[in-house]
Amino acid sequence: MGLLLDELLDRLVNNEVRDLAWAIGSPGLLPGLPMAPDDDWYAGLLEEYHPRLLALDQDPAVLHRHCRQCRRLGQYFEALWHFFLLDHARFQVLGYNRQQVVGGRTLGAFDLLLWDHRHRRIEHWELAVKFYLITDTQAPQDSALGINPCDRLRRKLDHMQQHQLQLSRQPAVRRALMAEGLMPERTRLVMKGRLFYPLGAPLPEGNDTHIGRWGHKAPGTGFEPQHKLGWMTGGRYTDECRDRQNYRDKNGNWYVKVNKNWNEKIQERKMEARSGVEPD
Repeated sequence: MGLLLDELLDRLVNNEVRDLAWAIGSPGLLPGLPMAPDDDWYAGLLEEYHPRLLALDQDPAVLHRHCRQCRRLGQYFEALWHFFLLDHARFQVLGYNRQQVVGGRTLGAFDLLLWDHRHRRIEHWELAVKFYLITDTQAPQDSALGINPCDRLRRKLDHMQQHQLQLSRQPAVRRALMAEGLMPERTRLVMKGRLFYPLGAPLPEGNDTHIGRWGHKAPGTGFEPQHKLGWMTGGRYTDECRDRQNYRDKNGNWYVKVNKNWNEKIQERKMEARSGVEPD
């Protein structure tokens, strides 16, 4: 992570404000993704906004109200970005989770349509926060599975790049947006999260705090199980330990414990596909 983000996470006390800083300033989940900003872009946003983060840490009530209904991690991540865009003078939110209905048919939804005052243009942003376990270090993107192994990185990327990020290019959607004066000039994929590598496996170069480890045994002393909303920056201890659990220690190290048959169904499907056997 960048130096400013590291400093802020050391200094900020409130969980929601820490998570907001991380959502804005942490590196993208994967480098070089089409339509994804580079890490300098995120660092620039954090630099602009960091005085406001310090003020929010002293009085976070408005942020708490904005996020109080969030129960799921993805919903919480989107709410943090929505708050940032509403709160930052540079941006104007034109649509949030905006269903695109044409001729009575819902063709998709935009996470965010916004106006960037600095560049004087409409932009379409899609947001995602994901935490994946790498099961084959020789092919990390193709082998990355969520704690729910049905959530696969390759499938998520394909869906976002081929469908969600292409929504404004569908002819019917494009005509409707043009009629409303909402046709975006720029599309961005804001994808954050953390990749967990197997215990003992080599880590990729440039290892930083958006990399973790996973295994089948509980982690050592000093690791605390985290509530689902604590997966970004920690600080949300839970005493409800599950078979699939995310942990963090005080040094910022992350570890996911999964049961031994966690990805059993996925492995069975791979074997069936290789042998030509139809799955149940």
